[in-house]
Amino acid sequence: MRFRNEGKFIRRLLIILVLIFIGFPAGLLLKAQTEALDSLNRALILSFDKGQKLLILNRLAYELREKDLQKSKALLEEALDLARKSENREELAFALSTKGFVLNSSYEFSPALNNYLEALNIYIELDKNNKKDYKPTIGFLYYQIGSLYKTLGNYQKAIEYCLSGLKMYEASDDKSGVALIYRVMGSIYKYKEDYEKSLFYYFSGLKINEEIKNLPGVANSFNNIGIVYLLMKDFDKALNYYKKSLEINISINIENEAAINYGNIGAVYLEMNRIDSALYYFSKRFNIAQILNDKKGIIISLESFGDYYYKKKEYLRALDYYKRALPQSRDLGIMETTKNILKSMSNLYEENSDYVKGLVFYKSYISLRDSLLNREAVQKIEQMEMEYSLEKERNNHLFSEQKNRLYIMGGFVLLILFILFLFLIYMNQNLKLKRNNLEQKKLEIDKQQLQNEVYFKDKELVSKAISLAEKNELMVDITNRLKSIVLDPKVTNSKVKDIIEDLRFHSDTHLWDEFEYTFLQVHPDYYNSLGTHFPELTPNERRLSAFLRLNLSTKEISNITHQSLHSLTVARTRLRKKLGIAHTTENLATFLSKF
Repeated sequence: MRFRNEGKFIRRLLIILVLIFIGFPAGLLLKAQTEALDSLNRALILSFDKGQKLLILNRLAYELREKDLQKSKALLEEALDLARKSENREELAFALSTKGFVLNSSYEFSPALNNYLEALNIYIELDKNNKKDYKPTIGFLYYQIGSLYKTLGNYQKAIEYCLSGLKMYEASDDKSGVALIYRVMGSIYKYKEDYEKSLFYYFSGLKINEEIKNLPGVANSFNNIGIVYLLMKDFDKALNYYKKSLEINISINIENEAAINYGNIGAVYLEMNRIDSALYYFSKRFNIAQILNDKKGIIISLESFGDYYYKKKEYLRALDYYKRALPQSRDLGIMETTKNILKSMSNLYEENSDYVKGLVFYKSYISLRDSLLNREAVQKIEQMEMEYSLEKERNNHLFSEQKNRLYIMGGFVLLILFILFLFLIYMNQNLKLKRNNLEQKKLEIDKQQLQNEVYFKDKELVSKAISLAEKNELMVDITNRLKSIVLDPKVTNSKVKDIIEDLRFHSDTHLWDEFEYTFLQVHPDYYNSLGTHFPELTPNERRLSAFLRLNLSTKEISNITHQSLHSLTVARTRLRKKLGIAHTTENLATFLSKF
């Protein structure tokens, strides 16, 4: 397995470091470290994969950096050699960044810087030529390099790399990365004695760390803010922020950061002339630095002891501490600490009327101070920051313009879509209207066809009824004639009677059945509808109503039914009474046509 994001790998190593130094009792700690080293050594022996072996070598180097720095460096060189032979640029960059981290944590700032710079160039090259995103790693390296340049006193380079990292972190909205950059930039402006700008960056970082709930970051921000207030001689505020930082570091067991707090609290008490309290806190920091083999912490503690004895006017003891701290500070390349020691030694010699030595150290102090804060460098720093601010403002303006254009374009698209939507609704409604009109026309045509069919059926029915009446009239005539024949004795009566009966039967029953069948085809619901409203009607009355429905005359009905005109007139009167229109002028046929 190989780590692809060195930023994550470094953060994991930091967690391991915390666990190693503060997470276990001393006995368990030693046992855990030994077991971890044994496990890594076994894995190294059994590993055949180059990527896996490279990771193990780096892990071993990190674990051994405190116990055996030379062995750690040898493992790092082996890892680098393996990475270079593999011709895998990513593995090489990983090995370089890991070596840079180990050397940086061991206070070998210049070699660490060189490894970081080489790793950064490779990652930038990989980021351009590969689909893989190396920006988080590149951003972290910008931060580390900027921090190292700050420590080495090259503030111009520090600002340059910090601004590059800041641009990358802001583009990816990496708030923790932005907070890291703000920490370095706050320190740079603190060393430039631009305290207002320094506080701006420190407080900005504090806000981010509080927002993302990064307690170590919050504690560090409190400590840095306290330093600025100490330089501004606002001792109460400085002490308040130092104590806040110390409280957090103790609660989360970060002992090396707590040691820094102790030293800073001691510095405040020294300025307040509470020298006994100052010595107590200086001693606490020095003891922890020795336990942790914190070279930088030891140097700063020696400087603090020198300041303490200088305050007590014990100049020889103060000078002794300064002399012990100065070469170590120069060796590590801690320029700000070196500058402060040179100034303190110059003041001490002047205080003791040794003006020659005082002048020598003063000149060294001025030379170092000017090299750190020469006017050209300061102007360059201000120019870079101004260019970054202008570029950021320009990018924000361009982004705002692009956003406005997108809003306008989006609004225009929405307007077009809305118009299209309205048009579609209009077309749909228009189609529905046309469809309804067509259906209405079809219904009207169908209705007209039905009306025509009913009309023709009625005509046919009336025609049949008239035909029936004519037939019946004929039959009656024949019947009458046959009756006259019956009076003739020469004709057989029985045969004639049979003819009369057959004619009467066919004229009365079969003709009526044929008529009723045709009538129900034309008006299938007539009898049901009439029966629903007038259930008391007799079959003969219903039959009479059917003839009347067809608007047949009384004579035509008489011819069909063989009823006399008088009988039909009485039947009509009775029917009007049952239908409830006896005392009205309403036409009987018109009334029956409603059913």
